[in-house]
This record gives sequence, structure tokens and C-alpha cells, in this order.
Amino acid sequence: MKLSRTAWLILGIGIFAIAIGVLGWVCLQQVHERQQLDNSLSLAQATLPKVISERADLESALAQATSLLNAARSGFPDSVDSIRVDEKLFDIAKSCGLKITKLTTSEPSDEEVETVTYSVASFVVDVKGEVADILDFINTIATDEYFTNTTVELVNIVVPEPLTEKEKRGLTEAEIADREKPSATIDLIIYGYQGE
Repeated sequence: MKLSRTAWLILGIGIFAIAIGVLGWVCLQQVHERQQLDNSLSLAQATLPKVISERADLESALAQATSLLNAARSGFPDSVDSIRVDEKLFDIAKSCGLKITKLTTSEPSDEEVETVTYSVASFVVDVKGEVADILDFINTIATDEYFTNTTVELVNIVVPEPLTEKEKRGLTEAEIADREKPSATIDLIIYGYQGE
């Protein structure tokens, strides 16, 4: 079967129209994809300085946190020197007008807090003197630079009743004053940094 020239012409125009339509559709798809890529690229370019800035801020914050951690670690002694602590406590008691009547120290032990291991020693100090002096002693320990790694765990202040005349018999004035003097028991915990 032979097609006429008109049929060939119509068939050719149809094929050409289909080819043009397909090419146009492909071209439109590529234009659309290119617009999406351009938008994504513009968004990435706009976001990049912010990400770089945030990274710099995070690195700065990390450096600052590391510096603070190192400073905090350096504030802790490597271990608790009980002899030095005892001397310091006696010095403070003397400057506050108190008498240390008993001082006990525990053997340092290790205590882990999260991932950090500390050397921990406890001290129990019994002092005698006026209540204001006892409070001054506690305040000095709490604020003294030497005791920055110390926690005052417990304070028990006892103010005795005045002795009766019967209780005073046979005692000297010094003995009476000593028995009527307030006293306190102070529990301290001192931390030392063990390191990595």
C-alpha cells in the first residue's frame, strides 16, 4: 500500500510535532531542574557563612570550656596533704581565738564523679571558744583561698548551760570557764584531682 504525498506530509508533520513536543517537554524539565538546583545552591551559599560562623562559635566555646576545665583542675591539688591542712586549721583557729581540742583525719580515698576521679579526705575538727569566734572560723574556712576545694559538710555547735553552784564546787575559775565555753564539731571534706 502506497501512501500519497499528502499522507506522507501529514505523517511527517505529525512526527515532527511529536518530536518538537518531546524536546520541549525535556527542555522544560531541564529548566525546572536547573531552577531547583540554582535555588538549592543559593540556599547553600546563603547558609554557608552562618554554618562557618556557628562552627567558629562552637570551636571558641569548646576552647573556652577546655580552658575553664583546665583552670578548675589546676585549682585542685594532686592529693590532699593532711599535714598542711592540719597546720592551716590550727592557724585559722588561733587567729579566731579558738582552741582545737580534737582533730581527726581519714585516709584519702578515691571518688569518681561522672568521668573524673578525685582524692577525697575528711577532717573532723572539734573547737572550743565563743560562738562568734566559731562562726568566724567556719566563715574563714569557707572563704579562704586554700580551702576552695573544701566542703563544710556538718557543723554542730554546743552551748552549755551555766554550771550550778554545786557543780562549781572544787573547780578552779579556769576549769569553770572551760566547762561553760561553747564548742563545735565541724566535718570537712577536701577534694584533690587525680587526673586522667
